[in-house]
Amino acid sequence: MQGSAPVALCMSVLLNNDGLHLHCECALLKHSHIFSQVFLEDAVLSNISFLSSFLLAETLKKIEELLAQRRAEEDAEKETLKKKIEELLAQRRAEEDAEKETLKKKIEELRAKNETLKKENEELLKQGRAQEDAEKETLKKENEELRAKYAQCQEQIEELLKQGRAQEDAEKELLRAQRHKVDVTLDADTAHPRLQVSEDGKSVTDTGVIRKVPSKEERFDSHTFLLAKEGYTSGRHYWEVDVGKKRNWNLGVARETVTRKETVALSPENGFWVIGLADGQEYWAHSDPWTRLTVSGRPQKIGIFLDISSKKLSFFSVHQKKLVYTFSFVNHHSQNVRLFPFFSTGSAATNSDTEPLRIAWGFDDDDK
Repeated sequence: MQGSAPVALCMSVLLNNDGLHLHCECALLKHSHIFSQVFLEDAVLSNISFLSSFLLAETLKKIEELLAQRRAEEDAEKETLKKKIEELLAQRRAEEDAEKETLKKKIEELRAKNETLKKENEELLKQGRAQEDAEKETLKKENEELRAKYAQCQEQIEELLKQGRAQEDAEKELLRAQRHKVDVTLDADTAHPRLQVSEDGKSVTDTGVIRKVPSKEERFDSHTFLLAKEGYTSGRHYWEVDVGKKRNWNLGVARETVTRKETVALSPENGFWVIGLADGQEYWAHSDPWTRLTVSGRPQKIGIFLDISSKKLSFFSVHQKKLVYTFSFVNHHSQNVRLFPFFSTGSAATNSDTEPLRIAWGFDDDDK
């Protein structure tokens, strides 16, 4: 630039997103009134060239700054996105870890439940087996009880059949025995002094007092005994005695040779084959040793069957048609010694019983 006149140049550059807008203003202040048009044009052209170079440099610089800023923003966005991705990945890993932990706990819970169910199942199986064993044991016991009851029933049936057969046999035997019924008469000469024999010799009563009677060798002096007049060495003989409601009595047979003047025990060894009732309660067979008898009811008529040929003495409850007891003479009887029907009103030590013993003749059953 040439000349002495001062020149002032003001420039303003504006840059926006839509492009670059250039505005130039030139002001020429002249301290003199004469300014050359040529000089002005050259100056303007020179300034425009300078300004264009300047604006281009500034624009490139601005573009570079903008590109750097954009790269920085992109880097920042990338860093932010990276951080967000890392955060998301970390969050996802945390969620996955939490899910894994939750799943692990659930698996552990399921395993624990499975173990509990397994134990419960084992316990149930154990209880089931125990219950099954208990039921089997119960069934076994019930079966054994049923078998025992069945066996008991069988035994009862057999016993009933046996009793039935025994009853039938007893009835038949009683009927056979009654075919051999004999007329028995009491021998007053053998009666203890307390005993009073009826005139017809068919009953005897314990008076409870010692009466004055003729002294006889055949009389029983120590016991309230007496015999019948008839004695037997052979054959079959049957008779019946009505004992009524007497509380004490003894019936059977005795050898002719028994002791009569001294105390003696009723037994086959001493020559007595006897059964009796004591105190209205107990029936006894005076065997060796004594045998307690089971008698149903209270017989009021006793049938006695002496079968010397069979060496047996049988006693029957007439109205029940039952066999009460049977003696055998295998060891204590000689065939040559006579056997007499035997009677006793009980022990002389007991209170007297005024109910008589009667020889029964008919076969009536009015005492049932």
